[in-house]
Amino acid sequence: MQSVDEPPDGGWGWMVVLSSFLVHVFALGAYTSMGVFYAEFREVFHESAGNTSFISSVFTATVLMCSPIASALSNLTSCRAVAMAGGVISAVGLGVSFFAQNIVHLIITIGLITGFGMSLMYSPSLAMIGKYFHKRHATANGIAVSGTGVSMFVLSPLFQFLIDEFRWNGALLIFGGMTLNGCVFGALLRPLHLKDAGKDKETEDEKAADSSKTCKAIVPFCQKVLEMFDVTLLKSRPFLVYSLSLFLLMLGNSIIYVHLVAHAQALGVEKTQAAFLPSVMGIVEAVVRPLNGWLSDRVPVRKLYYYMAGCVGLGICNIAVPHSHTYAALVACMVFYGISSGTFYPLIAVLVRKYSGVSRISGGLGWAFVFQGAAFLLGQPIAGWLYDATGNYDMSFYAAATFIFISVVILLLLVPKKGGKWALESGKPAPYECDELIGLQARQLPADSVTTETLLTCELLTSV
Repeated sequence: MQSVDEPPDGGWGWMVVLSSFLVHVFALGAYTSMGVFYAEFREVFHESAGNTSFISSVFTATVLMCSPIASALSNLTSCRAVAMAGGVISAVGLGVSFFAQNIVHLIITIGLITGFGMSLMYSPSLAMIGKYFHKRHATANGIAVSGTGVSMFVLSPLFQFLIDEFRWNGALLIFGGMTLNGCVFGALLRPLHLKDAGKDKETEDEKAADSSKTCKAIVPFCQKVLEMFDVTLLKSRPFLVYSLSLFLLMLGNSIIYVHLVAHAQALGVEKTQAAFLPSVMGIVEAVVRPLNGWLSDRVPVRKLYYYMAGCVGLGICNIAVPHSHTYAALVACMVFYGISSGTFYPLIAVLVRKYSGVSRISGGLGWAFVFQGAAFLLGQPIAGWLYDATGNYDMSFYAAATFIFISVVILLLLVPKKGGKWALESGKPAPYECDELIGLQARQLPADSVTTETLLTCELLTSV
């Protein structure tokens, strides 16, 4: 294992970015393109919209909520081994789905088995980017997450073609063979050890030991479990606030991926054209995500504000969808939806890194994905039940917009107070004011009032 003093911000790190990009194409692209299968499953199994939505919602929830397990396994072994195992498990789940006779079978094979395999690929690939990059973290992350946009452009029409040619079960079998490439993607995740991160981890382990003496007295190996899953992160106020906001954001964002195609078909749009709508969004996201990741590293705007702007745009787009009664109007909505989504998505992992710290990024991503997974588990069935109650998807999109706007309001709690800045761990105002803006200098204070700890805190904030 290579050992370095600080993230290299390049070199083999770009191969890690390529690996994460390809994981996003297959793992995250599977749920964003699941709307094509959703309409087919309803027709074949004659199930309600709410029940059918559970396939994709359980799948996405499993991908995200099993991230702490993936993080723990990565700490025990390596991100490379875990990701390669995930490729095999995903292929097995999709292969067994070929024999499905009802919705429950698909919930187990696609939702649980395939979802767990995708989770083993997804979380470790993003965690490795956080270890290889610091100054260019948003840029690298933006390139990686743009894979979701590419997959929406490629997989949605591909799935529709495979369904037309080989039926839905044949399409799932072929996709299962494609996911075996996850073994190759995982092989690119070369292990990297950060010396300074190891020192930080030792400090955190001491804190965890102090806070879990009672637990250790009851269960001998409880301390080891707490360390594996990094449970003490849940005591961090800024991290919890951000995770709650992320839950509501994804609760609203999850609805469009499954119900957009069905909504378009209900308006009279032909199946192939309806299946192309997620591709429009994907094309825009594939361009906008890396661009916004690059811009957020360079413009003098706090990344939190940059992130909030994208969330507001997403809420407005959800309100606009029910008022778009033509195919051209829906295409325009998908363009703006892709721009808004591409603004905040590259910054999710960056903000998680900010509120958890680089030494705990695996645990931070794991718990953040748990909140996202819970949102996807609830969001799509809620939209399906609203459709069953109203007969159209309008209320589903209005509910999505409401959730998203509430998430933005919660983020206001993380905006620095006037006259002080929130410290990374404690949430208390830092003793030293700094602009947190790229390229700007901190206010000059008397030399005797500035400590080494203060300078390090400000350096971390300005770099994020």
